[in-house]
Amino acid sequence: MDQEHNDQLNEFASTWKDHVPQFPTIENATTKQIRDALGYLPIRLPTDMPHEAMLNEAKSLRTGFVSHREGGNHRGWRSLCLHGLSSVHTENHDRYGYTDRASAPYGWTDISKFCPVSTKFFQEQFGYDEYDRIRFMLLEPGGYILPHEDVDWKQLSAVNLAINNPQGVEFVMANWGIVPFSPGSVNMLAVGNMHAVYNNSDEDRFHIIVHGRRSNVWDEWIKDSYRYIISDGK
Repeated sequence: MDQEHNDQLNEFASTWKDHVPQFPTIENATTKQIRDALGYLPIRLPTDMPHEAMLNEAKSLRTGFVSHREGGNHRGWRSLCLHGLSSVHTENHDRYGYTDRASAPYGWTDISKFCPVSTKFFQEQFGYDEYDRIRFMLLEPGGYILPHEDVDWKQLSAVNLAINNPQGVEFVMANWGIVPFSPGSVNMLAVGNMHAVYNNSDEDRFHIIVHGRRSNVWDEWIKDSYRYIISDGK
């Protein structure tokens, strides 16, 4: 890491990593109110994610991962799509000339046949009506993603699943501190908030990020997860 990047990352992390988030209490909160109010929300799925098997599938494809996003604001950030335009087209459809989602030929990619556990989980247990991208996201040892905002609006949207999270990996979000990831955990994120990720371990970090259209079951999952966290997990 060059000195400029090191300084940026250290300044952001030192400012926010010890911040204790304040989850507002909203009486009879609607899903929209919850999504508008929070920077992240740990999601309580009704079934456990088979993260160990999914991790093995991701590791088996390690040599096929491609660099994700052009530019110099990251190092060691790689991806592979389980569902998308193809396994190696890892960015949003507009980056590849498609003017809208309807014209983009999203589908299960060639790697899905090598990932039967992951594919079955998303087809049968994750509660989405339609998927855009389902991406394995790899951050190599010593890798980092500098502070950035992915969108210009702050609302819970993308869902990030940790299939591992080695000690020394941290996802830091402005005003919210360290997002709590552990193997098998799921967080819904408002990535319009400034955030950064770094891997200070000697292992690859594998997560999955999901974009698409949630079914109605997610309304209750979000409300249940919110009720749980404002009750201090009781």
